[in-house]
Amino acid sequence: MPTTSDSPLAAPLPTAPHRPDGQRAAFFGLDNTLVPGLSMFLLAQGLHQRDYYDTGEILRFAWEQLAFRARRSDSSKKKARSKEAGLDFVRGRHRLEIQALVEEIADERIVPKVYPSMALLIEKYRAEGIRTFVATAAPVELAQVVARRLGMTGGLGTHAEVGADERYSGGLSGPILHGPAKASAVEAYAAGSGIDLSTSLAYSDSINDLPLLELVGRPVVINPDRRLRKVARSSGWPVHDVRVERREDRHAGSAPLPNRLAELGLQLSRAVDDDTAPPRHGHSYTTEYPDALVRDLEASGRFRRDTRLGSVYHRGQISLREVSPRDSLHIIMGRENEITAHIDRYSPLAHHQPEHGCRYALHRIAAHNVTGMAGDLARLIPRRRRQRARTTSIPTKADQLAEDGVG
Repeated sequence: MPTTSDSPLAAPLPTAPHRPDGQRAAFFGLDNTLVPGLSMFLLAQGLHQRDYYDTGEILRFAWEQLAFRARRSDSSKKKARSKEAGLDFVRGRHRLEIQALVEEIADERIVPKVYPSMALLIEKYRAEGIRTFVATAAPVELAQVVARRLGMTGGLGTHAEVGADERYSGGLSGPILHGPAKASAVEAYAAGSGIDLSTSLAYSDSINDLPLLELVGRPVVINPDRRLRKVARSSGWPVHDVRVERREDRHAGSAPLPNRLAELGLQLSRAVDDDTAPPRHGHSYTTEYPDALVRDLEASGRFRRDTRLGSVYHRGQISLREVSPRDSLHIIMGRENEITAHIDRYSPLAHHQPEHGCRYALHRIAAHNVTGMAGDLARLIPRRRRQRARTTSIPTKADQLAEDGVG
């Protein structure tokens, strides 16, 4: 899907002049590499919930996507039919409408599922100055939303055709970024951005990405299929399985809280010690213009201010909740410009929201309170036992993954 500079959602990938020594970069697949399962099916589920697909259509879509993943990279005609079938829902719709819809569904269903160890690895690479990208056959809008939420440099994805009236035709305006086409897109972007592929990394789970893995100097295999595992073993490539991770890390850590809050212009005001602060405890942030921040959050459409029910629990403060059923940002504005932020595993908000204020659903309130009490009970476990459990998990999976990029 092509983007323009006036798009508020899909910023174009940054470019940099070529440097003789080159820059290092890491390219990540999306499906089964950053998130479990098929991102396009998760997107379709969100569309089904919003009546873009009926039940029969979503079942056919799921079959097409599974078949698309199973096909070898040389079956170009079948791939095109599968992918264009997935683009039928955009035909005739305005570009900005679809971009906003993709961002909303990604925040609700895809970003919260990102493997915690992969999110931490991306954070580590960013701190080291290594550029990071999502490279996927999914729509470029989706690739860029995930990239922004994880604090990555950008996203490469499949482009859908947009007419002069800014509406989608339902066709493609370029190749599907699958197999050799993905490798070619990465190579072309690297050539124009000063990236040295001989020192760069690529992470993938599928044999279809073999051209990309062979293109970079440091290929790493994540949750591989049978054929890719065999190739990795014969080639001596690192192989990791990040699917089995601690349940407690699967919520709220999926997209790091600092990355999600950084988009709102907030900066951490005090360091958080992971050994003493449970993940659901509020992290403190500051802003120079709290009133403007509240206005911007409410105007964005993503947040609702607590009304009567919420104000009972946050007297004298402003409570803003993200409209999302899971992994919802909850921001509380206190005194002296201090802001407390955390992520609620289950949001108490109803699915459909009024234009202003919060509307709650009883079943979501129950789920929200039950999970909160369960977390409080878990924190009553003696600190010594919890610290002992932490020592057995060191080095972390993110550290092991990062070792593959050393050298």
